[in-house]
Amino acid sequence: MDFFKKMSDKEKKVLYIAIVLVTLALLDRLLLGPASEKLRMIDEEIKQEEIIIQRDARFLRYKDQILKESESFEKYFTVKAPDNDVINAEFLSIIEKLATQSNVVLAKSNPSKAKVHKQFIEYTAELECSGELKNVISFMYAINTTEDLLKISKFNISPKKGTESDVIVSMTIVKLLIARDMSNLEEVVTP
Repeated sequence: MDFFKKMSDKEKKVLYIAIVLVTLALLDRLLLGPASEKLRMIDEEIKQEEIIIQRDARFLRYKDQILKESESFEKYFTVKAPDNDVINAEFLSIIEKLATQSNVVLAKSNPSKAKVHKQFIEYTAELECSGELKNVISFMYAINTTEDLLKISKFNISPKKGTESDVIVSMTIVKLLIARDMSNLEEVVTP
């Protein structure tokens, strides 16, 4: 205390100012620094959440349009599939119907084993047919544009001997069976 009493007023003021500055520095390092760092981190999290909310809000704005489009694809989803024999019979009957409509003669149609993928089951059929080129082309177009999810994955066209406009075609046709819940469909495919 003697030391403090010997100090002049000016020295006391400097000491008080120094004590205040040291106290403020300690408060800054011990309290304000961590608090401001925590606030900065919270601000960053808020910005990230705002971006996520804006993205989700955009989805919500398009909700009705998404649901409407989803309804238009509903006809392609299968809820409960019949067994493989029934599916292959329907598959081949669709092909036969399209061939008859296109005036194409089916010589051979052999279904293959179904392949299970993550979201769908793929059925294939090997086909041999013949007819006029324009009818075969219209048959191929009919297959690829049907709403039964049929597509020609491979084909080979060769001219038929002895005729000018007739061709022989061998092709592989794929039918897709899509389900919202694949566990319902896997039972059908597995023996």
